[in-house]
Amino acid sequence: MSTEQNKAVVRRLITEALNGGNTALVDELLAPNYVNPVSGGDRASVKAMFTGMKAAIPDNRIEIENLVAEGDAVVARFTMVGTHTGSMMGESPTGKTFSVRGLTYYRFVDGRVVEDEVFTTPDLMQTLGIQMPQASR
Repeated sequence: MSTEQNKAVVRRLITEALNGGNTALVDELLAPNYVNPVSGGDRASVKAMFTGMKAAIPDNRIEIENLVAEGDAVVARFTMVGTHTGSMMGESPTGKTFSVRGLTYYRFVDGRVVEDEVFTTPDLMQTLGIQMPQASR
Protein backbone atom coordinates (compact mmCIF):
# COMPACT_ATOMS: atom_id res chain seq x y z
CA MET A 1 0.00 0.00 0.00
CA SER A 2 1.13 3.54 -0.65
CA THR A 3 1.74 6.13 2.04
CA GLU A 4 -1.28 8.05 0.70
CA GLN A 5 -3.50 4.97 1.10
CA ASN A 6 -2.21 4.49 4.67
CA LYS A 7 -2.98 8.15 5.45
CA ALA A 8 -6.50 7.63 4.10
CA VAL A 9 -6.95 4.69 6.52
CA VAL A 10 -5.89 6.89 9.47
CA ARG A 11 -8.22 9.66 8.32
CA ARG A 12 -11.16 7.20 8.20
CA LEU A 13 -10.27 5.70 11.57
CA ILE A 14 -10.32 9.13 13.22
CA THR A 15 -13.18 10.81 11.37
CA GLU A 16 -15.57 7.91 10.80
CA ALA A 17 -14.83 5.44 13.59
CA LEU A 18 -13.81 7.68 16.50
CA ASN A 19 -15.55 10.99 15.76
CA GLY A 20 -18.45 9.41 13.87
CA GLY A 21 -19.00 6.44 16.19
CA ASN A 22 -18.81 3.80 13.44
CA THR A 23 -16.91 1.19 15.46
CA ALA A 24 -17.60 -1.52 12.86
CA LEU A 25 -14.84 0.11 10.80
CA VAL A 26 -12.28 -1.00 13.40
CA ASP A 27 -12.44 -4.57 12.06
CA GLU A 28 -11.89 -3.29 8.52
CA LEU A 29 -9.06 -0.84 9.24
CA LEU A 30 -7.12 -2.69 11.97
CA ALA A 31 -5.46 -6.02 11.22
CA PRO A 32 -6.68 -9.13 13.10
CA ASN A 33 -3.31 -9.22 14.91
CA TYR A 34 -3.48 -5.52 15.90
CA VAL A 35 -2.04 -4.76 19.33
CA ASN A 36 -1.37 -1.58 21.25
CA PRO A 37 2.18 -1.98 22.59
CA VAL A 38 1.45 0.07 25.73
CA SER A 39 -1.87 -1.39 26.88
CA GLY A 40 -1.74 -4.75 25.11
CA GLY A 41 -5.17 -3.91 23.72
CA ASP A 42 -6.65 -5.58 20.65
CA ARG A 43 -9.38 -4.61 18.17
CA ALA A 44 -12.15 -5.34 20.70
CA SER A 45 -10.54 -3.02 23.22
CA VAL A 46 -10.27 -0.27 20.58
CA LYS A 47 -13.99 -0.57 19.84
CA ALA A 48 -14.76 -0.49 23.57
CA MET A 49 -12.55 2.57 24.02
CA PHE A 50 -14.21 4.42 21.12
CA THR A 51 -17.68 3.58 22.52
CA GLY A 52 -16.60 4.59 26.02
CA MET A 53 -15.20 7.89 24.76
CA LYS A 54 -18.50 8.73 23.03
CA ALA A 55 -20.45 7.90 26.20
CA ALA A 56 -18.14 9.87 28.51
CA ILE A 57 -17.44 12.77 26.14
CA PRO A 58 -20.34 12.96 23.67
CA ASP A 59 -19.06 16.20 22.13
CA ASN A 60 -15.54 14.79 21.69
CA ARG A 61 -13.97 15.92 18.40
CA ILE A 62 -10.55 15.14 17.02
CA GLU A 63 -9.31 17.53 14.37
CA ILE A 64 -6.43 16.22 12.28
CA GLU A 65 -3.80 18.90 11.79
CA ASN A 66 -1.18 16.89 9.89
CA LEU A 67 -0.63 13.37 8.61
CA VAL A 68 2.98 12.46 7.85
CA ALA A 69 3.81 9.10 6.27
CA GLU A 70 6.96 7.22 5.42
CA GLY A 71 7.32 3.55 4.59
CA ASP A 72 4.92 1.54 6.75
CA ALA A 73 4.26 4.35 9.26
CA VAL A 74 1.87 7.29 9.59
CA VAL A 75 1.98 9.92 12.31
CA ALA A 76 -1.12 12.00 12.96
CA ARG A 77 -0.90 15.34 14.76
CA PHE A 78 -4.27 16.34 16.18
CA THR A 79 -6.22 18.47 18.62
CA MET A 80 -8.94 16.82 20.69
CA VAL A 81 -11.63 18.88 22.40
CA GLY A 82 -14.68 17.96 24.44
CA THR A 83 -16.51 18.03 27.75
CA HIS A 84 -16.42 15.15 30.25
CA THR A 85 -20.15 14.69 30.94
CA GLY A 86 -20.41 10.90 31.30
CA SER A 87 -18.80 8.18 33.39
CA MET A 88 -15.31 7.21 32.24
CA MET A 89 -13.34 4.23 33.53
CA GLY A 90 -15.65 4.05 36.54
CA GLU A 91 -15.10 7.72 37.38
CA SER A 92 -17.98 10.17 37.69
CA PRO A 93 -18.23 12.99 35.15
CA THR A 94 -16.12 16.02 36.04
CA GLY A 95 -17.91 18.46 33.73
CA LYS A 96 -14.47 19.66 32.63
CA THR A 97 -14.02 21.03 29.14
CA PHE A 98 -10.64 20.20 27.66
CA SER A 99 -8.40 20.73 24.69
CA VAL A 100 -5.34 18.54 24.27
CA ARG A 101 -2.88 18.19 21.44
CA GLY A 102 -1.44 14.86 20.50
CA LEU A 103 0.41 12.55 18.18
CA THR A 104 -0.46 9.00 17.24
CA TYR A 105 2.02 6.68 15.58
CA TYR A 106 0.44 4.02 13.35
CA ARG A 107 2.32 1.08 11.79
CA PHE A 108 0.83 -0.72 8.78
CA VAL A 109 1.08 -4.14 7.19
CA ASP A 110 -0.84 -4.77 3.96
CA GLY A 111 -2.89 -1.58 4.29
CA ARG A 112 -4.15 -2.23 7.83
CA VAL A 113 -3.00 -0.86 11.19
CA VAL A 114 -1.08 -3.46 13.21
CA GLU A 115 -0.08 -1.17 16.07
CA ASP A 116 -0.52 2.39 17.27
CA GLU A 117 0.61 4.52 20.14
CA VAL A 118 -0.99 7.79 21.33
CA PHE A 119 0.64 10.70 23.17
CA THR A 120 -1.30 13.78 24.31
CA THR A 121 -0.20 16.97 25.97
CA PRO A 122 -1.38 17.65 28.52
CA ASP A 123 -2.30 14.04 29.30
CA LEU A 124 -6.08 13.69 28.84
CA MET A 125 -6.66 11.46 31.86
CA GLN A 126 -4.62 13.76 34.12
CA THR A 127 -6.53 16.75 32.75
CA LEU A 128 -9.82 15.07 33.71
CA GLY A 129 -8.43 13.84 37.05
CA ILE A 130 -8.81 10.14 36.15
CA GLN A 131 -6.29 7.62 37.45
CA MET A 132 -5.33 5.08 34.80
CA PRO A 133 -4.91 1.47 35.90
CA GLN A 134 -1.40 0.07 35.48
CA ALA A 135 -0.97 -2.07 32.38
CA SER A 136 -0.24 -5.71 33.11
CA ARG A 137 2.97 -6.95 31.54
